[in-house]
Amino acid sequence: MIILGVDCSSKQGSVAIVKDDKPIYQCVYDSNMTHSQNLLSLIENSMSICGLKSENIDVFAVTLGPGSFTGLRIGLALVKGMAMATNKACVGVSSLKAMVASCDFDGVVIPCFDARRNQIYCNITDNGHILVDDDCIMVDKLDEFVSNCQKNIFFIGDGKDLCYNRYENMPNVKKHSVQMPCIAMGACILAKDMPKQTHFELSPSYLRLSQAERELKEKNK
Repeated sequence: MIILGVDCSSKQGSVAIVKDDKPIYQCVYDSNMTHSQNLLSLIENSMSICGLKSENIDVFAVTLGPGSFTGLRIGLALVKGMAMATNKACVGVSSLKAMVASCDFDGVVIPCFDARRNQIYCNITDNGHILVDDDCIMVDKLDEFVSNCQKNIFFIGDGKDLCYNRYENMPNVKKHSVQMPCIAMGACILAKDMPKQTHFELSPSYLRLSQAERELKEKNK
């Protein structure tokens, strides 16, 4: 089975391909261009390098969020179009869970995206077990957990600096050199054992209202 994974949850995007449980391609990119400007060419390049065409892909895996609203919509639209054109299955996965699946840390992993206004999208995972599911919270809401946790804690993702700035003096909080893991590879890993979907069933998971929706809600109070 060949799985192509796509992630556009943050400024950094990624593409990955797994064939028969073996990773054969992965790329993480961070450029001044938007995902809409470079994602399609990167996918085409990944398949060309691997000697594949879109009809060779058995499953398209894509991250549903949380993360950048615009990025998620771009990734979903592209995957839906490719799945529809080839009549192939899709799997939508949590971008945070895919981030954890793409890494290998011995301890508690807290994947996090910067949600602005001192907030992060995050979950808390201990050796594959979800202790706290995906949520959008203030960084200081982790105070009690970090203080009481008896294991090493690793923050990953583009929100990790917010967390390390607050918790770097805690003895159980460990720094590392991973800037942004290949989330698309994590999506491929998770998709292998998840129920397959049609492109009609995919929808984003934002976890919170957009800025425009929040402002309208405040205005109508």
